[in-house]
Amino acid sequence: MSVLKPILGLDDAFGEQASNLRALQFRLFEIYNKAGFSEVIPPLVERPQSLVSGAGRFLSDQTLVFSDPADAGQLAIRPDITPQVARIAATRMQSSDELKLYYSGQVMLARPDARSGSRQQWQTGVEYLGVSGEAGDVEVMHLAGLSMQAAGFSSPVLQVGHMGLISALTVGSETALETWVKTLSRRSPEDMANQLADEDLPQANKEALMALAAGQGDDVWLAAIANQINDDFATAAQELLQLVQTVESRLAGEVTIQIEVAVVPRFLYHSGMVFSGFADGSSRALLHGGRYDEMMKAHGREMPATGFSFDLWSWL
Repeated sequence: MSVLKPILGLDDAFGEQASNLRALQFRLFEIYNKAGFSEVIPPLVERPQSLVSGAGRFLSDQTLVFSDPADAGQLAIRPDITPQVARIAATRMQSSDELKLYYSGQVMLARPDARSGSRQQWQTGVEYLGVSGEAGDVEVMHLAGLSMQAAGFSSPVLQVGHMGLISALTVGSETALETWVKTLSRRSPEDMANQLADEDLPQANKEALMALAAGQGDDVWLAAIANQINDDFATAAQELLQLVQTVESRLAGEVTIQIEVAVVPRFLYHSGMVFSGFADGSSRALLHGGRYDEMMKAHGREMPATGFSFDLWSWL
């Protein structure tokens, strides 16, 4: 095999593609700078424990680990930049109670993405740390909509869900939450029925999960069922309904907000509100975001955090 043969799932950018990528990148930077966010540039490699500790453990199967010839021990190529931002916020920037950060850089997956077949992404994103509740969530959702507009996508839509709802529906199950999320992401009633066949869950929970798999989890459905599952479900439902109402009133005319309870995050370190971005002509999610307070705890700092990210290459 020729050593010059391209590595499967990796590619080069040059000429017009490289120029377009930089042009879009700088347009986005202007938006984030204007909103009071500052750029952070983490290294390409980290110690594996920093990437997969705590809530970041869901990245472990996509993290490429190798031995450092300079005797630094085991190192890992980042598959996602958010855990690095969490590490920086908990160490290098611990004197700041509130952090508004953005980044843009390459990440590498240990295995090809199931849909695109690619192992590389030019991850760009925004992280707002130190602010809990609606204030932080509204800010990042606003920037998510502006980002899609800056890239030329028309009629941007944010579909919003809440991990607390899925957790409440599956509480008591011996099946891992990650498995439930994967099943929901396929939006297949048949797959959900197979998953539920051997589950000892309340009938109301099973019916709700089947409804989500069938794409019925909108705001009307959520309001009707909010108090029919359990206390945790009711709390998360009220939080989500209130958030969407606030976002709609503040971002009217900029981006459409839709409740979709079956929305699931790209990586399962999110613990609260989650959202995905779509636009006219996009059959796949353009971006993913949400609240990830639990990740900060893993780095030794109690700090609320929310944000979003996307692959700049795929946007081109």
